[in-house]
Amino acid sequence: MAPPQNNIVTSTNRGDTTINVRELLQQPWYKYPHLRKLYAWMSVVLLVQATNGLDGSIMNGMQTLTYWQSYFNHPTGAQLGLFNGTQGLGGVVSQFFLWWLVEKIGRKLTIIAGAVIIIIGVFLQSFANGLVMFACARAVIGLGLSFEYTAAPMLVTELAHPTHRAQLSTLLNTLYNFGATLAAWITLGTLQIQSDWSWRSVSLIQMFPSLISITLTWWVPESPRWLVSQGRNEEAYKILLDNHCGGDESDPLTSFEFNEIQSTLTFEKEHSTGSWLDLVRTKGNRHRTWIVFTCAIAAQASGTTLTGYYLAVVLRTIGVTNAQHQAIINGCLTMWNMGWAFWGAFVIDRYGRRPMMLTSLTGISKDLVRALTEMDQYNVDGNVRAGQASLAFIFLFTAFYSTVWNGILTGYTVEVMSYDIRSKLICTQNLLVQATITGFNYLNPVAIEHISWKYYVVICCIILLEIVLVYFTYPETSKITLEEISTIFDGKHAVHNDLLAKQEDQEEPLDDQKGVAVERREVSTNEA
Repeated sequence: MAPPQNNIVTSTNRGDTTINVRELLQQPWYKYPHLRKLYAWMSVVLLVQATNGLDGSIMNGMQTLTYWQSYFNHPTGAQLGLFNGTQGLGGVVSQFFLWWLVEKIGRKLTIIAGAVIIIIGVFLQSFANGLVMFACARAVIGLGLSFEYTAAPMLVTELAHPTHRAQLSTLLNTLYNFGATLAAWITLGTLQIQSDWSWRSVSLIQMFPSLISITLTWWVPESPRWLVSQGRNEEAYKILLDNHCGGDESDPLTSFEFNEIQSTLTFEKEHSTGSWLDLVRTKGNRHRTWIVFTCAIAAQASGTTLTGYYLAVVLRTIGVTNAQHQAIINGCLTMWNMGWAFWGAFVIDRYGRRPMMLTSLTGISKDLVRALTEMDQYNVDGNVRAGQASLAFIFLFTAFYSTVWNGILTGYTVEVMSYDIRSKLICTQNLLVQATITGFNYLNPVAIEHISWKYYVVICCIILLEIVLVYFTYPETSKITLEEISTIFDGKHAVHNDLLAKQEDQEEPLDDQKGVAVERREVSTNEA
């Protein structure tokens, strides 16, 4: 009889009942047929974030298109902020009911509903006949996007094999750069169209990821955690068995995961009131809420909205005024960011969340200061070399950002949330992200035109504060299962997997309980 595919190694420095998820599989994921199938379907969910990237890059690209500028009378300042800011308003409104909806109808249906809304918004935007209609379309698109990026991180985190949870959940948000790259180069191509279709055709492209979502999401497995919460235990067990163990009932991981999920959700249900006050009721939940609150703001307050939505404006301030040159730089920058984001997603479990966040913030602060210094020098004396240097430091700054912060909102904050408050905290996080983006989208074009470097000095001070927050308040969460992360926040009050204790009390495996056969070994878990 072939040995089980998953080898459970227990007793990490998080406790005797925790397991090292990096030790589970002895081969790469692509050598397991069931994981190839699972991740092929999950790629449909991962594609969700490409829609957001398309949106951000398209708004950047449209500002380089002559016909878009002419059609909307060359918007600047607060008016330009309105074009981008209304997208966030749609996302803000939805967060007040999405926390309930995603638990009521599940992760998959929420994603599909969001895709339908996005398609409606894209049609309105593509055929807009004025500022009001365009702004309303942006709000509708923001509403639909919020459906998708509320449910998608939950589904990816809760469905992925434990060994690959960190990489996949981080990869979700990094696919923003994939969508942004496509949009940037497509926009460059449409510069040759001598009509309003130069921007209308680019806008229509936004619907294609949503069409894929509507068509294929039905066949993606539902979250086993959500199924257990709905009392559909047999379905949840079958999904874990088929997708994590290849249907092998002798594999110990299925029982280990199912018991851990069931016992944790039962405990949380017994001790949760279902109220929003649960977010601050216990010491562990207050810590979780603090991380989500600060991380959501930090991810958007590090200068990223500047290059993400107003790159064309920034380029004009350093002497790059040719529309084609702006479009080429936009395309190259998004490809550059995508490469670094993908690399960060694949190494985040190896190096740890904390070390990567601290390194990223240090690099961001250093290179952003240099970029702004050179930009100011160009504005003072028109030094061409200063403008070129500023552009180089923009590339370096965005590389440090993309490596970590593109994916951290799905690769770190979602996993620190316990199931009973996950939907509420994700909506809180999205609300903060959208509010921060909206605020910076209104302020950035005004800042570029009027208060220049003083505004960016404030951003640098914010980044230094973020470094302090990460160092003192963000714990490491790598190499343990999703439920076991509660041991970090809840300590002795956390639920422990009792199958391991039962295993020790018996000489034979618990076949009647689908017990877990384990290898007992001390494993060191990296903590920064």
